[in-house]
Amino acid sequence: MVKILWFRKNLRLQDNRVLKVFLDELQPDDEILILYIKNNNSYKYFGEKRINFLNGCLNDLENGLHQKGYNLHIFMGNSLNAFNGIIRNKSLVYADRQIEPYCIERDRKISDFLKSKGSELRLVDDTTLFDTGEVLKPDGLPYTVYTPFKNRCESLLSDRHYSEAKCDFGKTKDFKEFAPANVPKYDLKTDEGNTLKGGRTEGLELLKRFYRQGMEKYKSQRDFPGTDGTSLLSPHLHFGTVSIRECYRAALKKLNETNSKDEVRTWINELLWREFYYNITNHFPYVIDGAFKKQYDKIKWSYDKDLFRKWCEGKTGYPIVDAGMRQLNTEGRMHNRVRMITAMFLTKDLFIDWKWGEKYFAEHLIDLDFSSNNGGWQWSASTGCDAQPYFRIFNPYLQSAKFDPEGVYIKKYVPELTNVPVKYIHEPNAMSQEQQKQYGVIIGKDYPFPVVEHSKAKDRVLKEFKAV
Repeated sequence: MVKILWFRKNLRLQDNRVLKVFLDELQPDDEILILYIKNNNSYKYFGEKRINFLNGCLNDLENGLHQKGYNLHIFMGNSLNAFNGIIRNKSLVYADRQIEPYCIERDRKISDFLKSKGSELRLVDDTTLFDTGEVLKPDGLPYTVYTPFKNRCESLLSDRHYSEAKCDFGKTKDFKEFAPANVPKYDLKTDEGNTLKGGRTEGLELLKRFYRQGMEKYKSQRDFPGTDGTSLLSPHLHFGTVSIRECYRAALKKLNETNSKDEVRTWINELLWREFYYNITNHFPYVIDGAFKKQYDKIKWSYDKDLFRKWCEGKTGYPIVDAGMRQLNTEGRMHNRVRMITAMFLTKDLFIDWKWGEKYFAEHLIDLDFSSNNGGWQWSASTGCDAQPYFRIFNPYLQSAKFDPEGVYIKKYVPELTNVPVKYIHEPNAMSQEQQKQYGVIIGKDYPFPVVEHSKAKDRVLKEFKAV
């Protein structure tokens, strides 16, 4: 039989449940094929920086396999077409389970095709701590509020959820490698221009650095974008260069070593937020197209393209918002606190449909994860499963002053405000004409006037939501 390992979102050779099952089930007369299929993503959200990061991950994975004497075959094109060119004999395909609706549909088609050829697709949970659908209420229904979900997770978590999946390549020395010839190959190029580097080598280094320097200060520093207070691991978790279990084990180890336990638990809570949003996507797949709270699909959002363009380009006249959008556009990432600020500004101050913002983030973020991106946007727009009501509306000026008090983050990404003193950095339009000249930035010329007045925008939001 041909045993095929299909890498998808678990691009590592250690602590990989799919790889472990694949290796453990190999028989002496099996042929093996290890592959990745780079297709034109069916969800169509795949930015250039994200591709560069993925290529770095694949390059690192390929090098790791070469060291063990095997090849990574990277094919280009539609997954179904690729398998049509691969499958000639009875085959068993191993892959990580993905819960996004478009992935489920792809896997259904692949499974049906394989069955028609006397073959099989075997899916293994590897992306989250818990297996798909495992965390349920006592009545068997899915959770829709985070805190009860978190509490349930903590009561269920045991060693089986986070123990290492040990992958033993020792017995693969004599296996014959199957190499199909009729499938287009993907030209693996890496671009050194990204600020975030792909691959397990880089991911492990980030985890080690965060463990040594950041985990004990996470709660205190995570909300301040001008401070290096986060792990930067989100793209590595998404592409699976570092496993969720490795992160959780690191947190447990740090809990046993430190007196700053609340700092570490806050990071664990963020890992469980990720689990929660995966849970929502799995049980409520309609969120791919609309609001979790379906009544809010009736909201009469604005579709002002000019305002949306200014938000996208970081030219709203609100410095913290503009800094975040410019960081996204230039680096393919954005600090999480600023993601909330920019998302709420789009949905509440500009009252623009959250789906436009979700799509823009998805097209530009290296760490795009459908579940987390969708969940975050619906949280900001008050259309999601969060328990807080729609009248939670961030004041961007107050958020800016609280979380970037010295304007460090703002000045890094909005250089035209470099010489503006702290007193005015969050609201530069409050400067007099003389002050503007003194500090070298004329509002309306060098930096835009605010595109909307926050207090008036707030009234509109309350009115429109109440109408629904």
